[in-house]
Amino acid sequence: MTDNTSFSLDVVAPVFPVTDIKRALSYYTEKLLFESSFEWADSEQEPLNYAVLRKNAAELHLTVSKDRHATVAYIFVDNVKGYYDAIKDTGAEITHEMADYPWDMREFEIADPDGNRIIFGEHLSRIKTN
Repeated sequence: MTDNTSFSLDVVAPVFPVTDIKRALSYYTEKLLFESSFEWADSEQEPLNYAVLRKNAAELHLTVSKDRHATVAYIFVDNVKGYYDAIKDTGAEITHEMADYPWDMREFEIADPDGNRIIFGEHLSRIKTN
């Protein structure tokens, strides 16, 4: 019998399909303040077709797809209001303004140019009140 208790899952990285990867990279880096950490093309002659974006421990992957089929991801944020304030002025498409919900979360939602959505949230019980 093997020991199944000696592992941990650290980061989940959703893969978002995008029709124009350069446009998507610009949106995520300029509007949502992510950093591109990896970009891939099948060869030097081929266009870019995969990218990895990071913001702290959060990671998103982008892949070129001719068909739009939106994906949704939820990212837990420490100081969600600070992040909301930081991206609000960048022109990010905020589809649901920040609000507090009865499931103990403060959340807001954005959409990228391909319709992929990210909900950013923080547990209300962890928010410091001053």
